[in-house]
Amino acid sequence: MSSLDRKRRGHSRYYAYFILALVLLTFIGGGVYYLLRSLSIFDVRNIEVSGNHAVSDSMIQHITQKYLGQNLIAVSSRQLKKDVLSLSRVKGVIVKKKLMHTLSIAIVERMGAIYVKSMEGDLFPVDEDAIVLTGYGKVYSEDLPVMSTFFSSKQLKPGIKLKSKELTKVLAFHKRLSHEASDFLPRVSEYYVVDNTIYMIDANTGMRIIPGDEDLSAQLRRYIFVLENGNIGNHKLLDLRYNKQVVVKADTQ
Repeated sequence: MSSLDRKRRGHSRYYAYFILALVLLTFIGGGVYYLLRSLSIFDVRNIEVSGNHAVSDSMIQHITQKYLGQNLIAVSSRQLKKDVLSLSRVKGVIVKKKLMHTLSIAIVERMGAIYVKSMEGDLFPVDEDAIVLTGYGKVYSEDLPVMSTFFSSKQLKPGIKLKSKELTKVLAFHKRLSHEASDFLPRVSEYYVVDNTIYMIDANTGMRIIPGDEDLSAQLRRYIFVLENGNIGNHKLLDLRYNKQVVVKADTQ
């Protein structure tokens, strides 16, 4: 047998030993993993919740209570996220396991953008993606503008995404307003669309306003200036679509 053949057989032997060692390590690792999954010392005793505002701690704890007493290592983070995401108010979940026995749940909530008013007169909060959110309690705790729609109350189920051109247009404008003139948001009590034109109502004066497509913040400042320094009577429509002008019109509605 040549020296080359002996070298090849030696290398093959090392490869076999290496593969055998990997198999043994896999079995040992798997055994340790399953052993840890069975130890009561890792049982979940605490569930920490953070990042939630509209969703109460008690609601999260009610959903996650079944995980108490389970082995921390054996808990499925994917299933836990799925359980918490079943709440329409929850947009995202981050789960962390803290040894020895704590589950940490960080919530990212969907925030209400406006209230959608049904044909029956009921209010339902929706977020910027037009997803209907759960309204907790009979008191409307969120101070949001209202938009009347032709949806029935039965259609406005938490978690569904509403499809309406008018609603999409209003939500896009509301997002723009929150970025460009957030200080004006508390003054907006209502939105509606007529002939593809957005109208909003100033809660302080009751006046209807047609916002412009450009320089929104500057135009709204001009509107406030005209209110404070002009002599605008009741039942007026303020049109801000004209560059650097506030056009006062008679409100026929």
